[in-house]
Amino acid sequence: MPDLDVVKADRSMQSYRYKAVAADGSVLVGSVVAADSHDAARELRNKGLVATFVSSSGETSRKWSTLRSVRRRTRTLRFTEDLSTLLSAGIPLEEALSLCSGSGESSDGAAVAGQVLADLREGKTFAAALAASGGRFSRLYIAMVRAGEAAGALPLIMEQLAAFERSREQLKTEILTALAYPALVLIAGLGAVGVILGYVVPRFSDSFLAAGFDPPVPMQLLLAVSTGLRDWWGLIVLASVILPAALIAWARSSAGRLRLDGIVLRVPWIGPAARAADTARFARALATLLGASVPLLDALGIARSVLANRAVENALEPMAQGVRQGKGLAQPIARSGALPTLAAALLAIGEETGELGRMAERLAEIYERKTRESLKRFTAIFEPLVILLLGIIVGSMILSILAALTSLQGMGL
Repeated sequence: MPDLDVVKADRSMQSYRYKAVAADGSVLVGSVVAADSHDAARELRNKGLVATFVSSSGETSRKWSTLRSVRRRTRTLRFTEDLSTLLSAGIPLEEALSLCSGSGESSDGAAVAGQVLADLREGKTFAAALAASGGRFSRLYIAMVRAGEAAGALPLIMEQLAAFERSREQLKTEILTALAYPALVLIAGLGAVGVILGYVVPRFSDSFLAAGFDPPVPMQLLLAVSTGLRDWWGLIVLASVILPAALIAWARSSAGRLRLDGIVLRVPWIGPAARAADTARFARALATLLGASVPLLDALGIARSVLANRAVENALEPMAQGVRQGKGLAQPIARSGALPTLAAALLAIGEETGELGRMAERLAEIYERKTRESLKRFTAIFEPLVILLLGIIVGSMILSILAALTSLQGMGL
């Protein structure tokens, strides 16, 4: 009879696919049997290999189906991290792109890597190949790659790009996570209201009509709303589709987007939070570009392009002109009022001390932290507010129904 411990150990072992770099710089692709991914990486290290990718067959199949719906930015981050790891290990660019195109982690990402590799072999620069990939890579990304190629420091630039994309993706994920629970509560509450108005209230309406009972005013209001939903549901559904679609189309137009973003900045709590998030985004992009030795005027234009709020972006337009005229960077920013006062002050210090990139990075850290704190405060206030509001609405409906039933019983009906 086999030893039970041996059987359990065999069942826990599985095959892991890997990519690893040997001591001589060669890249090896294969599989190894281990208990988990950490043990697989440890076994590769014992063999003198540095693992750049380890995944079980089951994980690969799950990732294949999941990554089809992953946002473009996430795929760009994965591509950047993989390429940065390979270049830092001393792998030539063409070989690194070839490995990325054949990794199998993402069909879409592999296709992009393959196309970039084909363009590279036709004589294009890496930056030009990225620019020809259908708008997948931003102006900031392409400008940094171009600067890295010119300076012969592409591995370092890819590391900086990976850090930038990772920071931006992390902040976006935190925003979505903070909004997810209140949104679910709101949807559940509206669903409960719909069930009460569409199913529960009409049942009582039939009973009241059969008894010839004139319900109290709150119940009459509920009955009127329920009847309106029942009689005009088609028009309501149509309006709920057309109006948001029209609003989205208007918001996507240049004039509509600018007007909407200006309104957002004037909303009491949301405005300062949106301004802080854009300040962090602008400062992070500027610091990353200056760290890649991109010229200041080019860096300013590219950093403006990553802003989410068009009103802030337009307000910063005179900034480059002020720099050309020798007025410096801080004075035009302070005059525009687009960014907080602290931003202009820190950038002014950076200009005076010749450490503009470091001050921009410090500014990004400050306002990324403020954005996270604002999200926490928003979640702490908005969640109970939504629950309280929905509780009042649903509770009022239930009390109206109970009051009508009590009146009906009091009349002996």
